[in-house]
Amino acid sequence: MNTNDLCKRFDWIGTNDNGRLVTPWRYDDGDQVVIFAHREGMQWRADDNGEALFRLAAAGVDPESPAVVARLDAFPILLGVQVEKDGETLTTRAAHLEQAAFAVAEASSQVMALACLRRARTMSDFRERVVQVVQAAAASLGVEARFDVPVDESQSLRADVYLLSRVPLIVIAATSAQRLMEAEIIWLDAARRQEPAYVLATVEDARAVGINQYTRANYYTDKTVEFTGAKALGELVAHQLRH
Repeated sequence: MNTNDLCKRFDWIGTNDNGRLVTPWRYDDGDQVVIFAHREGMQWRADDNGEALFRLAAAGVDPESPAVVARLDAFPILLGVQVEKDGETLTTRAAHLEQAAFAVAEASSQVMALACLRRARTMSDFRERVVQVVQAAAASLGVEARFDVPVDESQSLRADVYLLSRVPLIVIAATSAQRLMEAEIIWLDAARRQEPAYVLATVEDARAVGINQYTRANYYTDKTVEFTGAKALGELVAHQLRH
C-alpha cells in the first residue's frame, strides 16, 4: 500500500483547527484508533484522549507495571510521544497534523498490544533447545555466555542468554506472545538508555504467537526469526558475534 492509499483510509471529522481523526488502525476489540487534534499556533497537538491506557487497565494489565512503564518511557525518543501530566493521555505536537497523528496512533496501538502481558507463558522444551544452540555458537567463538540474566532498567525482564560480545547479544526464546512482547520492551528499554545491545528473538512458530505480533516484533527488536533448525540459528548467532 502506498502513502496516498493509506491517507485515503483516514477520516477527518471536525473543523480546520480542531477535530478527530479516525485512523485505519484498530484495537484488539476491533474499534478503530481515534486521534484528537487541536491547532496550537503553528503546531498541531494530537492525543488519544487516554483511550490506550484505559483499555490496557480494562484488560487487566497494570499501567504502572515495570513492563508498561519501560514502553512508555521509550516513546519520547522513538516516537516523540509522551504521557501527559494526567498520567493517562498519550500526546505529541508537530508542525503537520499527519505527523502528529501517525505518532500518537502508533504509540496508542503499541500500548494496547501490551495486553498480551496478561496471558500466561507457555512452557515447552523450546527454550532449552534455543539455549543449547546459542551456547554452542558462543563457545565456538570463545564468547562468554550468561543465562537468565536481568537486562532492563527495572531488572524485571530477563534474557534467556546474554552474550558478552563487543555489542552484547541478548537472546530471547519467545515461547509465547507475552515473551515476544518482553523482547520488544527489552529492546526499547536499551534504546531509551542508549545502551549498546543487539536483541535477537526467536519463536517456534509465528502463527502460535500471532502473525501481527511477529511482524511488529521485527520493528521493535534488532531481529526476530522463526526457529527453522539448530544450524540456521547457530549460524545467525555466530554471524552477529563476529560483527
